Order: sequence, then C-alpha cells, then structure tokens
Amino acid sequence: MKTSWFTIATTAFCLLSCAFLSAQEVTSIQADIRKMSKETDPLNCIRIKEQIMAEYHLDSLKDAETIDLLNGSIAVAFAMEKNFPAFEQYIKLIQNKFNQTSMLCMAANKLLDSEVDADYACKLARETLEIYYTMKEDPSARPEDFAREDWERFMDFAKYPYYDTYAKALFAVGKYPEAIQYQEIAFDGKPEEGLPSAVERYAKLLELTGDAEKAKKLLLTLAQMGKLNQGMIAQLEAFFVAERGSNANFSGYLDSLQTGVQAGIIAELRKNMGNEVAPPFALKDIQGNLVRLADYRGKIVILDLWATWCAPCIASFPAMQQLTEKYPEVVFLFIAVDEKGNNALERVQKFIAKNKYPFLVLMDEPLDKTSDKYLITSSYQPNGIPAKYFIDTNGNLRFRSKGFDTDAELINEIEAMITILKGL
Repeated sequence: MKTSWFTIATTAFCLLSCAFLSAQEVTSIQADIRKMSKETDPLNCIRIKEQIMAEYHLDSLKDAETIDLLNGSIAVAFAMEKNFPAFEQYIKLIQNKFNQTSMLCMAANKLLDSEVDADYACKLARETLEIYYTMKEDPSARPEDFAREDWERFMDFAKYPYYDTYAKALFAVGKYPEAIQYQEIAFDGKPEEGLPSAVERYAKLLELTGDAEKAKKLLLTLAQMGKLNQGMIAQLEAFFVAERGSNANFSGYLDSLQTGVQAGIIAELRKNMGNEVAPPFALKDIQGNLVRLADYRGKIVILDLWATWCAPCIASFPAMQQLTEKYPEVVFLFIAVDEKGNNALERVQKFIAKNKYPFLVLMDEPLDKTSDKYLITSSYQPNGIPAKYFIDTNGNLRFRSKGFDTDAELINEIEAMITILKGL
C-alpha cells in the first residue's frame, strides 16, 4: 500500500500544527499511525512501528513514505526525552527531505511548547530552514508526480511553518531582533492575517524591539476585526494601563473597539438561523448527578462538545469561562465526548479539577451497553470539535458552530448568538 508523497506531507503538517482531525473514515493503518503519534515512550513507538511493518507488510521502497512517518514519530518521542543522539539517528532514517523537514519542525515546536530545550529547538528550526532552502533551489527535489507550478506553490505554502517556528525559537532564546525578521518573512502579507499565535508573538516582538506604538496599532486593528486572543488582550490592556494609570473600564474600552464586529456577525447569523427541536438527552455530570436538557426549558442553553485530548477545545476554555461569568442567566453545558477507555470519567475529573474550571461538565454515554455509538455524538452529529449548539428558551436548536481561532472571535460570535436568542 503506497501512501502518496502529498498525503504524507499533509499528515506531517497536521501533526505539526496539532490541528484537530475531524471525524472521518480512515484506513486501519492511518488509525494505527495516529495512535503511534500520540505515544510518548520512544521504545513503545519502536514496538508499534515493528507491529505496523509486520501487519501491513510494508516494503522499504514501495512504502518509504509511510516508513518515514513512523521513523519521524520515534524521533520526536526521543527528542521529548532529550535523547538527542537517538533523535538524530531516526531523523536520518527519513528518506524524503520534505518529510524530514516536517518532523524536524514538529520536534522543534514540541520542545518549545513543552519548554524542554529551547536552544536545541532553535538548532532544529534552523536546520529545517537550511534543508528547505536546499530543496527549494534544487530542481531534482521536485517529485516526478508534481507539476512544476504545483511544486512551487507547495514549497511557497511550506515556508510558513518553517519561518514561523524559527521565529518562535529565536523568541524563546531571547534573540528578538532576529526573531522579528523571520516572523515578518513568515507572514508574507499583512501580519493581522497570520495565525493568532504568530501575530501575538509579533506584537510582543515589536514592543520588545522598541516599537511599542506599532504593536499597539496592530492590536487595535485586530480588536476592530474581532481577532484578539488572550495574549493580545493582555498586551493591549498593559498599554491601556500605561496610558491611563489603571485598568478601570478596560472591558468597556475593548467592547467599544468591537462594536461594528458584533453588528456584522448578528446580521449574518440571522440569515442562517435554524429552527428545529434540539435532540433531548439525560446525562450524568462528573459528580454523578443526572442532568436533562428538559430541565432548562425556558432558558438559553449552550452545549460545548469537547475532549481532554482536543487542543483547540482546551485553548477555547479561558474565553468560555469569561462567557459563563458574564452570562450567568445562560446555561452552559460542557459535554465531554470521544473520551475512550475505562478511566474516561477520572481523566475528565482530573482535568477540570487541575484547571479549576467552574463548568457544569457532563459525560457522553453509549447508546447501550454493547454499542460503540454515543448519545450526543449520534444525535447532534458534530463533524469536529470543539462544537457548540445554541438552544433557545423553547428548546429549539438555532445555531451551530465549530472550531476555535481566537478568544475575541469566539466571544463575539457567542455574544452575538445570545443577543439574537434573547430577542426571540
């Protein structure tokens, strides 16, 4: 079975960005590779690789792309244990140079995100760029099944995570002037159109390199677009305090910047508002109490489908906490879905307790004791998480939303939906 060059590259990008892969039908080997990518013990990764090689009869030539991905997963696991010689040994086993850069870049990101070793991450990010430059300038690097124009577009697309990761690494080791240079190259356009994490870093770098006014202007632009995340909001608040002496009325100031955004969202939402009976359910919360959707008839109810393993879900929680505090009259039900294993309840309980979230958390349940289908995911049918469902006071499902980009975008969207539902 041959995994296409493009598929393996795309898979590596998905792993690199930690993006949530929405529910879809996957082959057995893809499922096994995903499972391996979540393994943290490198020795277990090696055993899983051997099992996959044997079970699917992988050939070192025909299935080289798939084997690259397996070796890359092992390499990253060794990197996270700071066993860098073993990491380099497995990285060198990766035959396709693009696969190699993807795994180098992923390792650098994971080392930075987990604060394992910023200096080594910086070295890997630089090495990623060096290989990328070599590939970009080498005509023979283009695979035979790639048209020249497609290859050039693909390589142009590939540069963003490489430059962004190097900027991130330089930022982590305190090399701010260099970091801002590479961050600007990564954008290749207006900064406000970049990924939120990169834009947040760029605004901080502007301030750190002596251009606080430009940083503030960027943040104000993003506020007016409704695209601020928590880090950007904190930096804008610091500017506000520096100018006015306190953070009194900062919330009102922030709201005033986004007035036009919500008006536009409300107008668009009204065009696509649904009106169907919300599927009923009765689930236990993580304290064992039975909670029925029918219990909240007469109130606006927002369902948030999430999981402990879903990075975007977790990233959205600070904004969701703000909303639960701002709208105590609205019922927010956080439903943990796709939590597999016998310790699912304990895992969710520990996560909520550790982070001190004051949420009402429910556990999705199998349709019956022998079924592998679950009540909420079967009745509401999300095609990815986080997924949110907005139910009016009469028990009708009016809006659906999925994904997470920035705190401001999420807050503006949900506030706009609450405004509409209150006016029904």
